Amino acid sequence: MGPLSRWAVNRPVIALLSWVVALVVAGGLAGIFGGAFNDSFELPDTESTQAQELLEQTAGAAEAGGGTIRIVWSPENGSVTDPAVVKEITPLLEEVADLDSISCVQSPYGEQYGTDCQQQETMSEEELAKLPPEQQQQIQESVKAAQEATSPISPDGKVAYATATIEGGLEGLSIPDAQSIVSDVKGLNGTDGLTVGASGSALGFAAQEPPSSELIGIVVAIVILLIVFGSIIAAGLPILTAIVGLIGGMMLVTFVAGFLDVATFAPTLAAMIGLGVGIDYSLFVLNRYRQGIMAGHDPKKAAMESVNTSGRAVAFAGVTVIIALMGLWVLGINFFYGLSLAAAVTVFMVMLSAVWMLPALLSLLGNK
Repeated sequence: MGPLSRWAVNRPVIALLSWVVALVVAGGLAGIFGGAFNDSFELPDTESTQAQELLEQTAGAAEAGGGTIRIVWSPENGSVTDPAVVKEITPLLEEVADLDSISCVQSPYGEQYGTDCQQQETMSEEELAKLPPEQQQQIQESVKAAQEATSPISPDGKVAYATATIEGGLEGLSIPDAQSIVSDVKGLNGTDGLTVGASGSALGFAAQEPPSSELIGIVVAIVILLIVFGSIIAAGLPILTAIVGLIGGMMLVTFVAGFLDVATFAPTLAAMIGLGVGIDYSLFVLNRYRQGIMAGHDPKKAAMESVNTSGRAVAFAGVTVIIALMGLWVLGINFFYGLSLAAAVTVFMVMLSAVWMLPALLSLLGNK
């Protein structure tokens, strides 16, 4: 990285333009080859995987994989089959079914709402009549037992639930649709003594508030840097360097998602790591530069000294972190491949930002 940093100091304008081109290329790769994030986690030949496969065979892939939402209700008085209760709950089920992320809502009262509801295959009365009486009785008893065991209405008639199937499985529920479901359920809950709730893994993930820890971390870092350096420019350079490198890293994370399974929380993890090391690496270079300026050196010489000393430390530290992250591949678990590579490319981009963009900025800004 030494020649790159020295070139950035000597040719700051060209270096910054080249850095912009590099970011554009990263964005192009993300736009052309990038893929969607997913939380596919499988451990082949393990009991948990066998159990998941069994659930998919018996309960269905959508329900076993968390691709459904259950809306549950219970009246304070009477039964869930009372006309007044049915009248209250039916509009809610219809509203949920109208959402783009929902393919079908199965009501406990027998109705189905949605654009992609699959009818259960059952034996017709004509086909049943062709069988011997003993088999007819066995089938009827089996069907009755199965209906009682899987009935969406409790035996005492006090509780019922509807099942909403998500289009595309667990990851198909959009945040606006999840928030709409939560809002509609809360709006009906408590009306006329009716208790209403909703549950589901997808609902919990999608309805949660976006993470704000990165923003809080940036604000705290700015305050600390302002106190330490006493200058807006000096305090802003490490933040700017880290954020620009982080943007490039997020582009490459999207690019990686086109070839590997990358978890939905991978960008958050990569951002946390990238922001931390990005500010740290920038401070290495900036602090050494300030020491050179305070020693009476001209800005270019001070910048050159900083990249020849702290710049090498940054490159070594960055490569060490990348190697450590890629060590997760040794475990042989597919889930960790995309996760570790996403964090590694983010660290690589913030490291490049610290040894490429920052030296060029220092050379241009001079004593400012």
